[in-house]
Amino acid sequence: MAFLGDRGSEPKDWSGVRDRVVAVQRIRGRTPPLRPVFERVLTFDEINEVEAEIEVSLPEEYAAFLTEVGSGGPGPEIELTTLRKVDGRWAWVWEGDTVLATDASGSFLENHEWLDHQVATLRAADHEPTVRDAVTDHLDDYCEAFGEDAGYRLFHEQRFRGAIHISDNGCGMTSWLVLVGPHRGEIWFRDCAPNPPLEPLLDASGKPHTFYTWYTDWLERNETNLGQGGAGSNPVSSTAE
Repeated sequence: MAFLGDRGSEPKDWSGVRDRVVAVQRIRGRTPPLRPVFERVLTFDEINEVEAEIEVSLPEEYAAFLTEVGSGGPGPEIELTTLRKVDGRWAWVWEGDTVLATDASGSFLENHEWLDHQVATLRAADHEPTVRDAVTDHLDDYCEAFGEDAGYRLFHEQRFRGAIHISDNGCGMTSWLVLVGPHRGEIWFRDCAPNPPLEPLLDASGKPHTFYTWYTDWLERNETNLGQGGAGSNPVSSTAE
């Protein structure tokens, strides 16, 4: 388990980003004048607490964002989920009170790995999978093997294992920040179908977005649309390495 300052990569430069986002939000009238645009920033000690609880380090770009920009606030699509303590433990929260499940116990599953994982889970519970449903895979088997509520919850928690629900995009669509596995640090997108595949979000060059490129690309597009050209700050490149 690695903690802040021991992540194997150089942090990205978030300087000026908070002020630029605030300027964009104010101009667009998205935030009342007396309401904070961002949730408070977290301390290094708090990041360490989070990582100790989930037993994995956060991607460097996202950890730096939490300590320099905010623990929640505006972002691509609607807004970012907020990382804060709920009943004494750290959790990602949506719309003020919806606590989102996070399982960092194993690697994020790509689409071709997901079916095999379902079958292995069911057989480990002495339940032989039936014919896979074209829409919901083995969800019915999960509900039969583990109980209606527990099976439904386990099915969806395993589907997003190794990733954080980083933003809700509206109409059932979501974005996920991968924590564990070969795609660590990338942003993946889930559509609104009952059991859709997850796909990596790509930047203009066709490379998978990281949290940094995803966020700064959104900010730059907003500034361009408003004719700000960086809101008086040095532009942050969405293709920076």
